[in-house]
Amino acid sequence: MDAHGWLKRFLPYLLIGLLSWCSSASALNTLSITPEHDYYSLNEASSFWHTSTPLTLRDVLTQANAFQQVDSSSALHFGYTQSDTWLTTRLHNASPRPATWMVKFEYPFLDHVTLYTLREQFSDVQQSGSAVPIAERALAHRQAVFPISLAGGETVTLYSHVKAAGSKVLNYSLMTPDAFYTQNDRHNFWLATYFGMLLALGLYNLLLFFGLKERVFLYYSLFSFGFTLAILTFNGIGTLMFWSFLGEQTARLVAIGFTFASAMATLFAQSFLNTWRYCPRWHRLLSWFRAVCWVALAAAVLLPIQLALRLMDVIGFSASLLLLICGVFCSWRRVPSARLFVAAWSIFLLGAAVFALRNMSVLPANFVTLHGIQIGSAIEMLLLSFALAARFNKLKWQKERAQANTVAMLKKQEAALEAKVAARTQALEQLANHDMLTGLLNRHGLVRYAEAALAHRNSQQDPLALIMCDLDRFKPINDQYGHEAGDFVLQQVAKRLEHLAREGDHCARFGGDEFILLLEHVQQPHLIDDICSRITQAISAPIKLPSGALVQVGVSIGVSLSSDENSTLAHLLRDADHQMYADKSRQTNRFYGYGSA
Repeated sequence: MDAHGWLKRFLPYLLIGLLSWCSSASALNTLSITPEHDYYSLNEASSFWHTSTPLTLRDVLTQANAFQQVDSSSALHFGYTQSDTWLTTRLHNASPRPATWMVKFEYPFLDHVTLYTLREQFSDVQQSGSAVPIAERALAHRQAVFPISLAGGETVTLYSHVKAAGSKVLNYSLMTPDAFYTQNDRHNFWLATYFGMLLALGLYNLLLFFGLKERVFLYYSLFSFGFTLAILTFNGIGTLMFWSFLGEQTARLVAIGFTFASAMATLFAQSFLNTWRYCPRWHRLLSWFRAVCWVALAAAVLLPIQLALRLMDVIGFSASLLLLICGVFCSWRRVPSARLFVAAWSIFLLGAAVFALRNMSVLPANFVTLHGIQIGSAIEMLLLSFALAARFNKLKWQKERAQANTVAMLKKQEAALEAKVAARTQALEQLANHDMLTGLLNRHGLVRYAEAALAHRNSQQDPLALIMCDLDRFKPINDQYGHEAGDFVLQQVAKRLEHLAREGDHCARFGGDEFILLLEHVQQPHLIDDICSRITQAISAPIKLPSGALVQVGVSIGVSLSSDENSTLAHLLRDADHQMYADKSRQTNRFYGYGSA
């Protein structure tokens, strides 16, 4: 290369170097650093400049006088701006030994950050930011971090070019690698704990929804999902680990997540506080606001990113204020669980409000406003988990109480059925084993008790007797007085038989006007004759009908005793039936009469 060509290429770089040196000397104070101190804030040692047009470093160097000195850390909080921001600072390694430092921007939600390191002989260019692919970042980290190396006694000038669709909070610092990685490990621990709590709470409530079918748990799970999606992206962890491919659209995911979370938070509040029941006006207002949230969610997908983020801040702040006022009102109205809701939700909503107001440059940038939504949500998760646990215990208690009431009611009904033969459960029992007219055993019930009695007789060799009773001259009562009178007569006969039966004996209505007595433990044969005589007297006694008329029926009796040959119910019934008909044929002069009371 000839001397003319070399000079032509060298002069522009020389000019840039001189301009950089002169402007730095006139506008910047040099920050002297040494490895003995592991942390330096670069905020107040820097100058800044906003430009609405894209510029190269060469263009910026020609506008060095346009930079303004930073007088406080809050001066680097610029909120939403359409313009790019340039920062510059000068560093001097006061140590004779070479050292490596890490330049770290505290705010992780910056799309593009380019760091230029100007030296006497050459310059370095490094890139980072949430919209920059991981492979192209100076350091694969959730924040914009740049390693720089300084020789012993070397002085360098740093120029940082920041482009961001979101709020610009450009606080940055200089740290030794050991201090940086120690702080990074500590921050990662707390972030892992924080997101672990979010994930655990979301999954816990989702499982409660599947188990209890209570929608309030589903709404909180969806709220937790939307909030986690947004905060993962905002903190840079989601971009670093999951969706770095989104590039320039990364910021849009924050707007979508927080707007969706606002909608689900409103739905959760309505369900948790039962506003439809206790506060209908608030319920309608929250329903209207939730519709606005859905419209805002659609707008967050379609609008330019910065407008979507601004809308997100408005929706988030409005949701914070609206739900807090609603919770206070419900607490004043003594709505169940409202106080726990206010205690838990107000802390989270306060953090969300601080987050939104900081984004809109209403509040200054500091640790509380930068991490307010995370601090508030962490405390809120702990408190609201108690509220949801209390709700779960209340639902469980209500379910157990309902079950206990049901069991008590069933027991009461069962007792009433046994006494009155009126309720449904006992009615089924009566249908299965008892005659509905007389209350005595029916055929099925007789078979059931006879089988047990015969089994006991076979094992204990206790005598067993079966007495069959058939009413005489019963049909004329039905014909003259009607079936209701006949039913009344049958009921009275059944009562008389039950009165004559011993404890442990079984009475049954075997047919229309046939009755059976099953007697166990018949040790004395003359006892059967005595019972048959009393049955005849009792049944033959006049019966007064409801109409006042007196009627009288007779009875034919057949008796069967158990033996080895007739040890089944069928044999006992057959023998008793034969004797009963024999007795009926002998009683040709059976008296039957009517009368009036």
